Amino acid sequence: MKSIRSSIRLKLTVATMIPLVAAITLFWIIGSTLITTRIFAQAQNKVKTDLNAAHELLVAEQTRTEDIIRLTGLSPELADSVENSSLAAIAVQLNGVLRNERLAFLTVVDRFGMVIYRAANPGLKGDSLATAQLVAKALDGVAYSGVSVIAASEAGKENPLLPGLMQVPIKETPHARTYAKKVEDRGMFLVAASPLKSAAGKTVGAVYGGTLLNNDNSLPDRISRVVFDRGEGGSGNATIFLDDVRIATTVIDQSGTRAIGTRMSEEVFGEVIRGEKWTGRAFVFNAWHLSAYEPVRDITGSIVGALYAGTPEQPLLEVRWRIQLIFTGVIMFVTLLGVFVSAWISSRLSSPIKALEEGARRIASGASLPDIQVDTNDEIASLANEFNAMKKRLQEREAEILTLNRTLEHKVVERTTQLEEQGARLLEAQAELARSERLAGLGMLSAGVAHEINNPLAIIRGNAELLQLASPADSENGDEVLAIMRQVARIERIIRNLLVFSRGTEKRITRLSLGGLLDEILDQIHHQVQMDHYLVFREYLSVPVTLEGDEDQLRQVFTNLIVNGLQAMDRGGALTVGVAVDDPADVCRVSIADTGPGIAAEQMDKLFTPFFTTKRGGTGLGLAVSYGIVRDHGGDIFAESSAGNGAVFTVLLPLRQEGTGEL
Repeated sequence: MKSIRSSIRLKLTVATMIPLVAAITLFWIIGSTLITTRIFAQAQNKVKTDLNAAHELLVAEQTRTEDIIRLTGLSPELADSVENSSLAAIAVQLNGVLRNERLAFLTVVDRFGMVIYRAANPGLKGDSLATAQLVAKALDGVAYSGVSVIAASEAGKENPLLPGLMQVPIKETPHARTYAKKVEDRGMFLVAASPLKSAAGKTVGAVYGGTLLNNDNSLPDRISRVVFDRGEGGSGNATIFLDDVRIATTVIDQSGTRAIGTRMSEEVFGEVIRGEKWTGRAFVFNAWHLSAYEPVRDITGSIVGALYAGTPEQPLLEVRWRIQLIFTGVIMFVTLLGVFVSAWISSRLSSPIKALEEGARRIASGASLPDIQVDTNDEIASLANEFNAMKKRLQEREAEILTLNRTLEHKVVERTTQLEEQGARLLEAQAELARSERLAGLGMLSAGVAHEINNPLAIIRGNAELLQLASPADSENGDEVLAIMRQVARIERIIRNLLVFSRGTEKRITRLSLGGLLDEILDQIHHQVQMDHYLVFREYLSVPVTLEGDEDQLRQVFTNLIVNGLQAMDRGGALTVGVAVDDPADVCRVSIADTGPGIAAEQMDKLFTPFFTTKRGGTGLGLAVSYGIVRDHGGDIFAESSAGNGAVFTVLLPLRQEGTGEL
């Protein structure tokens, strides 16, 4: 019997395909398993890290609450009000903190723990909080904060709205433990307390407040944004539990709302309630997640809930399926590729020439090309070597041209940038020159006007004084004469300001205490402005700031700014005077901020222009003169404001004047 003969091409194909398919199949099994295992392991490790980050954000929120209460407790005005039992003053300060800081409640007690005032429930006072652990620590002089679970009856004392806000209807949840309650009426709070100390350092009471976590998803939302990058398509979730009940979460139920009231799986709760962290695959509401839980402890150290961070398992399963699909496609592709290996081998002799032809075409089109390799030792190999050498020379020439082009582009960009900077500086110089010329013209005009007015004004004053001397004390014209004298004095003040603006005055440089100067002005300002409806805050550095300057001129500047700020708040408000030093520039910064109606945008450019004013009876010279004094001291003055949000005037002054030497 004749044996069936097979061609070498068939034998080579079979010999090539058998080990190839076996190797790729083994690679598919091992690679797919290793990659998916690695992905799940990294995802679980990331969840652990995410839980740590969520914990830090919870601690940061607790610290924020503690800082609010501690800073409130540091207020000397509040301590004085508590010591003097000034209920109205206490109410003003606490109500502002409660409203601005979004606290659930804020309460002040005296040194015996008796409630003086509840900002969220003013009608209830006189009961004792001395046995509350946080309040007791605060009365001992220690600020303290933590997590606390408060019953509805106790929370209602602090804020009548809290019992309703705290309620969480409990929903049936698969894999959760049996639970008899239908509604969770307790509240989880971030609470803090801080002592109130008098000027003598004696504890006169304490401030006690907190924020409610029940039904408030702002903290889980912030955790999701920061940890899981929800804004970029992240799919992670965060939850805060009270016992095993979700009281704040980013998990969404079937109706598209937050799954508040659903519960933790029984397996996880059993670990967490023993104080252990739990990581792994867990059933979360309606799906499996890669999860991490840690216990939440209250101020006594008892476990009252849990913090959760996790990501759904389904996206990872889809990734595993896609990986397997890719591996399968690769196997099929390589298998089909192997079928054509023998055809490639049979055409091996013609391949070098085809490669040279393709290489010439690609070089002509500008595409890159690796060296052509020929295993033979004949004329085709020599031709391929010469072709490779030619290709390298062309590539070197192209690289030189590209380098030259990049150098030219860089120089063009550099020169363009220099021209733009020079143009910007020129525009600034032109604007400053125009302003200087305008102010110089106004100064000359002001000096002339002041000179021409002074002469007739002196005659008016002299005649008015003669008329005043000649008129009896009970003369009917007495009031008119006094009115003339007051208006003459007002014109003289305007003339003095005009002369200061036009010529300036010689500075008498002395070394002065900036804080002391400001304190003198603020202590005497009540002679110019009725201070009954104003609060003044002095935010100075702990170290006194000393600078060189003309004390009278600087007193005029700061007095003008402080009076302007107070007059801007016609219905009362708060004025804040701050002092800071910019290091290492040796420049001090004085800011005067009011809570008035602010300055319209169209008026900002005119503030320091002479004769511009928005006040009835104003001359429009106060800020212009102040601007000249500050610039004469080598400093700067500017304003920041928006309509309805108050205004801040900032004065920058060098600590040392040039050419003064050591005073």
